[in-house]
Amino acid sequence: MSTGRSSTSTRTSSMTRPLPLINTTSGVSAITRSIQTGSMNVTINTARTRPLTGVRQGSTDRTNMSTRNNIPATTSLSQRRMSNDLTRSRRSSQDRSTVTINPYIINGAVNESSNDYLKRRESNGFNPTSTTNTNEEPTNAKASSIDRQNSHSPSPLESRLKHGGLTGLQNLGNTCFMNSVLQCLSNTKPLLLFCFKDDLSEYLNTSSTSVMKGVLMREYANLIRKMWTSSDGHSIVSPSAFKNTIGRFAPRFLGYAQQDSQEVLRYLLQGLHEDVNRVQRKPSPIKIDEKAEEKMKERDRAKLSWERCLLYDNSAISDIFAGQLKSTLECCHCQYQSITFDMFWDLSIPLPRNKSSSSVQECIQLFMSKEDLDGNEKPMCAKCKQKRRCTKKFSIQKCPDILVLHLKRFSQARGRTKLSTHVDFPINNLKLDDLTDVMSESYEGPVPTYNLFGISNHSGTAYSGHYIAQCKHPFTNQWHEFNDSSVYSLSDKSRIISSNAYVLFYERNK
Repeated sequence: MSTGRSSTSTRTSSMTRPLPLINTTSGVSAITRSIQTGSMNVTINTARTRPLTGVRQGSTDRTNMSTRNNIPATTSLSQRRMSNDLTRSRRSSQDRSTVTINPYIINGAVNESSNDYLKRRESNGFNPTSTTNTNEEPTNAKASSIDRQNSHSPSPLESRLKHGGLTGLQNLGNTCFMNSVLQCLSNTKPLLLFCFKDDLSEYLNTSSTSVMKGVLMREYANLIRKMWTSSDGHSIVSPSAFKNTIGRFAPRFLGYAQQDSQEVLRYLLQGLHEDVNRVQRKPSPIKIDEKAEEKMKERDRAKLSWERCLLYDNSAISDIFAGQLKSTLECCHCQYQSITFDMFWDLSIPLPRNKSSSSVQECIQLFMSKEDLDGNEKPMCAKCKQKRRCTKKFSIQKCPDILVLHLKRFSQARGRTKLSTHVDFPINNLKLDDLTDVMSESYEGPVPTYNLFGISNHSGTAYSGHYIAQCKHPFTNQWHEFNDSSVYSLSDKSRIISSNAYVLFYERNK
């Protein structure tokens, strides 16, 4: 039995900081505190007391996002200079992905207008939102988007996996929280196909930017391969070796205490990302000319911010799960706006209070709605030169291929409690553009729709409960329920939507 221990369900302003690097035991402790307070996911709570300054992009919870922005940011976004060694040193030159930073702002030198700069680069075949140089031959883009594999007819590998994946996971003692997440990730098609790459070892990051130096990714891939190549269609696999390995990355999972599925998901994505991060050498600081950036068009600033994120977090995992949020902080006195952009990996969305039922669209809308920052939460307005009442608003600038939505059912207010609100959510065609002010005004391209393929469910109370997973098979599109070692076919779709839904996994409809 496991209990949920997640961030609070009150509105906070913390945007999911991107997956920060964890190089020490103290770093793991810091990440533990971040996840527990909600600052590793996009949630909505109320910790916004210090002046809003620019910090490194990251995960998505409204709790710490409000502390990211100054009006405008008076501190430069970490002053970083581009590293000459951003790609994997172990890959051949023809396989390398290149990331280029705009020389228009490096060291504060303004050599040309931002518009001229971007037009010139795009005319030369460079897409600022991509991790690969489009001037290279297609065969040289091996490290670009993994999900490209899904756009063609079934490969021999996909045909072989068509009848796999219906494997139960042994409960090692209060590990249903982990089993639930593993089954959802197991049915995440682009991640599944990545685990079956013949040259997976070439993607492993053994440098100092990874705590586990590829060991966690290797062990996770071994487990996934066992789950999908078992000769018995309904066999049971023990995840003990994987559990021991993730325990080395995050010691809190070494024992058999009750844990939260959303927390283990965040740690697991963090560890897997580090293990295949294409950035194997920390970039040197870049000096950013913030005044020059403020004069750029919003969409160009967003692309530039994305490029900076890729200097630190650029992996097959970020290709799959990472999106970008726009944060707008507006002074209520002088109407000055400070706009920043952050990479996010999932969204922790609040449940409306005092309602017995809601919809996931309403929860997303609530997360994106304007929030007043007043009283002790007043940020410093750089234009007024004093603390002012402000409004805070989020919107989506870049959509991820896999959209993970964490329903904030657990609250620490007035003792640990669980919200049993029934949240309705679409199985097919979740349309973000049907929602008001959810997409950024400078968003480019058609807004994607999403189809549900995985749910981590929690039944019980905040102190005692049980996790199961419900997943759609990536090749047969048949739904199954995974209850530790037991696997059942779900012919009745009405069983999928329940008040036990806790973490929702959506895939982009392509």
